[in-house]
Amino acid sequence: RPSRSPVARSRPETGVLAVVASREQDVSSSHGVKQHRLHGRRRGNPPAFAKHPRDELGQPPGSRTRRATSFRREAMISQLFILSPRGDVIINKQFRLDVPVKITTEVFFRTVKFWKDGDKAPAVFSEDGVNYVHVKVAGLFVAATTRKNVSPSLVLELLHRVAKVIKDYCGVLSEDALRKNSILAYELIDEMLDHGYAQTTDTETLKQRVFNEPIHATEDVGKSSVGGATPKKYGFFSASVGQFGSGAPTSAKRSAVNRSVIAAPQGPDESSGGRNEIFVDVVEKLNVTFASDGSQVSSEIDGSIQVRNFLHDRPTIKLALNEELAIGGRDLGAFGGPGRYQGYSAGGGMAVLLDDCNFHESADLSQFDVDRTISMTPPAGEFALMNYRAAGEFDPPFRLQTVIDDGTPYRLQVTLVLKAEFPARNTCTGLQVKFPVPRNCVNAHPTLEQGSAGSGQQHAAYTQADRAVVWQFKKVKGQGEHVLTINVSFPDEASARASKKECGPATLSFTIPTYNASRLQVRYLQIGGGPTGGG
Repeated sequence: RPSRSPVARSRPETGVLAVVASREQDVSSSHGVKQHRLHGRRRGNPPAFAKHPRDELGQPPGSRTRRATSFRREAMISQLFILSPRGDVIINKQFRLDVPVKITTEVFFRTVKFWKDGDKAPAVFSEDGVNYVHVKVAGLFVAATTRKNVSPSLVLELLHRVAKVIKDYCGVLSEDALRKNSILAYELIDEMLDHGYAQTTDTETLKQRVFNEPIHATEDVGKSSVGGATPKKYGFFSASVGQFGSGAPTSAKRSAVNRSVIAAPQGPDESSGGRNEIFVDVVEKLNVTFASDGSQVSSEIDGSIQVRNFLHDRPTIKLALNEELAIGGRDLGAFGGPGRYQGYSAGGGMAVLLDDCNFHESADLSQFDVDRTISMTPPAGEFALMNYRAAGEFDPPFRLQTVIDDGTPYRLQVTLVLKAEFPARNTCTGLQVKFPVPRNCVNAHPTLEQGSAGSGQQHAAYTQADRAVVWQFKKVKGQGEHVLTINVSFPDEASARASKKECGPATLSFTIPTYNASRLQVRYLQIGGGPTGGG
């Protein structure tokens, strides 16, 4: 074949493998993504197996070529749709006509809603020869279908990035926002995906190709995009867990944060697009297991530094973390070994120890090992600057002690003692404690401690559908203690004693502004010139 490239002359299949590798990396990198129609293009007549994915791919001779072509055929999705929590179709985009279009959304929602034994449906499953891959973001189901054996992790990352881009352009990701901006959402999906293949998920790159203006919409109450969880609303309080604009005195207003990256400026004081702002927040998810006596069995922190960028002209920023920050085994020697999660440094200060971390692809880490600073030109919209994990022992903000008494026939008495161990100057909002009860119970009656029910700060109720008691707080101050008693009734005495081990485990969801268990802090943020803040 005529070619002026010495690499292509010596190994003709090298170009094919490069095309396959580049397509797989399009989703994992949101900067510098090349268009597929430029890949595999050589001087002279291109080979039959290097056609654009929009064409019907031929079957070239040779075993390596067949494997590469088979991978290209399978690395695609046939359909992408977004459903409301009730199963209503909000967005439905068809790329290939190889799946039953009219029934896939119904089959998906019915399967997820009524999974086997009442458990939570997995992120990837197959029904009637169709593979379903989905994520749940802000209460909405973002799903893709295909008949091919695609990489699940690749499609899951793609769905997360599609949801993130739509949120950047609509301001918020909610049912109301998607219905008002459906034309904009379809335009974004058309630019991000071509015939089921990922093209680019970079918010800044898409600005040059998107021409529809967003319509302002409000965020749904009780919805959250942290970890894909969607706290439900039981009783009187909404257990919303938010990262930006959580209502703390030092937090930004939601109207300033939840705006589109392409909103037209309406003045220097307008929060809908005119102000030159950037928001940085440290969000942590705690996984702690307590014994029945309240002692800590295992603990882990999954955290991230979230950034929402609305700066004009893309300036360079510099962000500084704790100076006494140790990451992995290579830094623990300076603080006397692993030990507890927070060790003491040579200077007497409290050190922050992390097991591992990763950074955004645009972060410049040339000075990170020297003074713990990160330089970058931030992309537009929301992104995770840093993800980190710590599995050492730390002091959790809450401790929950459970006592179960089976002395009364036909009944189990469960006592939950909740202790808030974070500082008294902090206030927890939207605390929700969910305690599952045995499936064969007749009823569960929760009773609050005396003096708490009339204050309006607590509410507890038993939900038959979830088979769980939900204990909610409007606000919880640090160093406080609260007690809840649950009387669980059973049809016979033998069932009560046999079901004792089926109680729990309890799960807690909450938000504590200006507090994080890892003690990781942003010392200052410098935009072009001097620092703009600290703490």
